[in-house]
Order: sequence, then C-alpha cells, then structure tokens
Amino acid sequence: MKLVSFYSLCAVLAIPALGFTLHGETATFPVLVAHRGLARNAPEDTLPAFATCLELGIGIELDIRTTKDGHLVVLHDDTLSRTTNGGNRSVRDLTLAELKQLDAGAWFLPSFAGTRLPTLEEVFAIVKERSRSKTLLALDIKNITEDGEKQLVALVEKFGLIGQSYAFSQNEACSRRLKKLNARFRVGQNVSRDSLEPEVKAGLLDVFMATFPPTAEQVKRLHQLGRLVVCNFGGETESRRDPKLWSAVRQAGIDGMISDYTLECQHHWRLESITQSNP
Repeated sequence: MKLVSFYSLCAVLAIPALGFTLHGETATFPVLVAHRGLARNAPEDTLPAFATCLELGIGIELDIRTTKDGHLVVLHDDTLSRTTNGGNRSVRDLTLAELKQLDAGAWFLPSFAGTRLPTLEEVFAIVKERSRSKTLLALDIKNITEDGEKQLVALVEKFGLIGQSYAFSQNEACSRRLKKLNARFRVGQNVSRDSLEPEVKAGLLDVFMATFPPTAEQVKRLHQLGRLVVCNFGGETESRRDPKLWSAVRQAGIDGMISDYTLECQHHWRLESITQSNP
C-alpha cells in the first residue's frame, strides 16, 4: 500500500502528455528517459523504479542480459555483487529461478528489501499496464545470445512496443540481425560530433544517440532523413546536471534525452515553458 500511495502522489505531480514525437509531430518537451529507471531514487533496473517512471510520464532506459537458461533479464552489471546479494557471480552462470531468489533492493534502502530482478517480459507488462502516455524505451543490449535477440524482437512485438522502443549498444552485426527479424525494429547507437556524419552515410541507425548537444540544424537534418535524435547524457557528473544544457537541447528540437536527473530536468523544462508562455 505504501508503494501505491507513492505512485499516486507521483501522478499528481506529473506534467502532462510527454509523448514520443515521430514524423513531424510536435510536443511541449522532448521525452525524458530515466537512466536505469530513476536510479537515484529507487533501486536501478527494478520494477519499483520503472513503475515510478511510468506514473511520472518519463521514459525508461534499461539493460538486458541473457541467463544461463536463456531468459532475458534486466540488470546493468555482468556480476551480481553491486546491486544484489548474489555475490561476485555472473548472470550468465545462473538460471532465472536462481536469479529470482536474490534480493535486488535491500542494498539501496531497507524499505526495498525483497525486490527481485525483473525479466524483460515483466518490464514490458508493467509498461503496458501503467503507461500514462506514449513513452520511450531505450533498450541497452549488454550481453544477449542470438536466441535472445529473437526473444527481444518477439517481446517488443507481443506488447505492441515497436513504435516506442529501440535497442542500442549492440554491434553492427547484431543490429542487422535485429532489423532482419523485423524491419520496423529500431536500432540506435551513441554518436559523437566526429562520428555523426559517418553514421549518417552508413544509413543503418534509426536513432542517433548524441553524446554532445546537437545544433538545431543537425537535428533538423536528421529529422528530414526520418531519424530520431536522443541525447545520451546518462551519468551523475555535474556537467550532466546543467540547466543551460537542458534548455539548449530542448530548443534544438531533440526527440528525447537520457539522464540521471530526469526529475530535475522535468521541473526545469516545466518552469521554462511557463515563463515562455507568460513573458
């Protein structure tokens, strides 16, 4: 009941209608995407973190790995020691049943004790159940098998999330396999100022994850090519917590932004919008 009350409070505080923009549609704000869920406010890559994102109208960035018995689970590290009580063992060496015995919340706060590692299917189910508006799922492929790639595409299809998701961190061969499984499945990759043009010419990426603040001209050109622009500013460094940076990328017309400071940025954009509407 405590968690339900917290989520209800979040819903009251949420700003309305943060929608993923496609094909010339417009929105008040780019889609904010919480790095590993709200990792500064709840255990990262867990259902409590993701459920809160959904109540707040915030997108989700998450990490995918394959278990020993071939299931897709959500966890950032290869080893279990940092965010579970599983010790210095690899996800690849344990079955899903073994992983489900671990505690993935007590390390963060005692109130989260008993939180379990989620499967990717469990995450997609809660997305469909709790989304307040169109959201964005940034799927960081950490280590999955080729059978896992098939599972990934099948799950995205099953839950009707093709238009609201994309995968990244995979190598080119994996990207091409994913596109072969479903041509509409989006693939993305981090791009720097120097790699932007080569990636445009290569023509493989659907989502350009800018690790720098792009100009309005760069964003417009990518949109004209039918590509999406998501700034990847994940990380807790002070340079990622700069309101001037947040204002600049919003004004450039990006589609989304991955951040560890989504709540702060959401508040900043909201106040900025109010000020601009009432000069």
